[in-house]
Amino acid sequence: MQDYLASAKYLLIYLLLFIVSGNTDAAENHFQLEIDAPSTVSELLNKHLAIVKSRSNPRITQTEWQRLYVATPKEIQNLLATEGYFSPEILPSMTTQNGVSLVKFKVLLGRPAKVNKIDIQFTGGISQQSTHTAPSMQSLQENWSLKQGEQFTQEAWDDAKRQLLVSLLITRYPNAAISNSKASINPTDHSANLLIEVDSGPAILFGHLSIQGLERYPASVVENLNPIKPGSEYKQSDLLTFQSRLQESGYFSRVEVRANTQATDDHGKPVAIAPVLVSVKENQSMKLGLGAGFSTNTGARTTATLDILNLFDRGWRMSNSLKIEQKAQSISSKIRLPTTAKGYRDSLSATVDHANIEGQATTSSKVGVQRAWGSRKREQHIVANLLTEHVNLDGAASSSNYSATIGYGITLRRTDHDLSPTRGYLLNAQFEGAPIEQLSSGRFLQTYLKGQTYYPVTSSTQLIARAELGLVSGKNSAPAAFLFRAGGDQSVRGYAYQSLGVEEGDAIVGGRYLVTGSIEMIQWLTQSWGAAVFFDFGDAANTAKTLNLATGYGLGVRWKSPIGPIGADIAYGQRTDEYRMHFNIGVAF
Repeated sequence: MQDYLASAKYLLIYLLLFIVSGNTDAAENHFQLEIDAPSTVSELLNKHLAIVKSRSNPRITQTEWQRLYVATPKEIQNLLATEGYFSPEILPSMTTQNGVSLVKFKVLLGRPAKVNKIDIQFTGGISQQSTHTAPSMQSLQENWSLKQGEQFTQEAWDDAKRQLLVSLLITRYPNAAISNSKASINPTDHSANLLIEVDSGPAILFGHLSIQGLERYPASVVENLNPIKPGSEYKQSDLLTFQSRLQESGYFSRVEVRANTQATDDHGKPVAIAPVLVSVKENQSMKLGLGAGFSTNTGARTTATLDILNLFDRGWRMSNSLKIEQKAQSISSKIRLPTTAKGYRDSLSATVDHANIEGQATTSSKVGVQRAWGSRKREQHIVANLLTEHVNLDGAASSSNYSATIGYGITLRRTDHDLSPTRGYLLNAQFEGAPIEQLSSGRFLQTYLKGQTYYPVTSSTQLIARAELGLVSGKNSAPAAFLFRAGGDQSVRGYAYQSLGVEEGDAIVGGRYLVTGSIEMIQWLTQSWGAAVFFDFGDAANTAKTLNLATGYGLGVRWKSPIGPIGADIAYGQRTDEYRMHFNIGVAF
């Protein structure tokens, strides 16, 4: 009995599936549709017409099909109007044969409407401001994107109005609005006359700063990062800069910066002063971190970090790090003081390093102070360091050096994106030397220049070029930390880390001259993944004449990760006739 019921159940399911599939087939077979339209609008019609969506509906009836047939020409007209075709000719036909109803629509677009007249009218504060003040009525009219003589489309019309309004909202007029807009179409001469009425509202100035959420830190931590002066004109970019500075400061886990552009006086009347409101959530006062990784330069790595974010209750940030790698080990501590009212970022640091690379074992200690200033686009710093080091070489005598140095550095960043740039350039110049012979093993000056440029050859092909130059002038008394070696992930790929330099005994040591360069082409296969081909060259030597540029070339894979580009390369070193694997993360600059 149970077997009989089970068989009957499966038979019933089969019949139901057959009926449903039969109805679907019937709908598809009994109601057919053809749309004969130019390719420029074919996708639009097939995507939005109701009859297209309904023809495969198993429940559609002949009556409903007839209703859709009658309604579709008007629907086509409405859709074509959004593309600027206001006088199309639509030829419908319906034939029935052998129970199949075939509907055809032939679409003749006709002439598109072209923009004939543009009338942009302004009211509010912008109509009373100086003609030299931006944004001006003249500049807004000149920058109107839907030009006279261009084809009118709904999308272009909406984009032009949006761009006009945004130009006002981001500078001086955050309360601007389009009070009226009208596109008058003349189907006789296929012209479009545009009218836009804009009320800019009053020009808004920034007011005083109000801060919420501070518990441990003094208000100066926020105030000294504020680029906005009370009484200055409203600019959305200033608010974004302020928020970015606070987020990058390391003090806060959440930041919100806004201006109250709807402020009123004691009587409820609107005022032209917008107080700046900052809401923050402070980070924990202490953070402990543990990590592990691997570098093709220095091998396996283990790290431990301890951050104290309010040292001595003065808003000082102390970062401590212990890093243990196969070829290098270090322990460091850095204290960052809050940014001053003039924008200076001061810090103190101490580091002890040990590295054993290419037969050179170096143990060094360094303490220093630094002052940095400027935006990310143009960042500068001055530094003073005291360095001591001891160097052991395989097959050569050991040595000890010390130096008291001062230095200056500048970094220029002009790229379209900080993490994954596709266009622009980066430039870094550093000068550091020991000017007082009594405080050093000898006087010297190190000059270091590095540049990197990004250029989009096509929308999916990118060129990256890099160059690096170094020079140490003075007698041969500079510590090893100031001399140059090349080779490795961010240098000349195809060669071991710092394996290109000066031979001394059985070791490779640093030279007084450095030249490296790279040309790389990336073909992006998707939005995130790409393939790369590259050519590197470089060397380090004690004289310019003895520079013998080593070359390396190979293939790689690139991934645009949330933290920046990640690459894996296989490179061939022509001098050593060896292949090496290299990894790199982010923009090393």
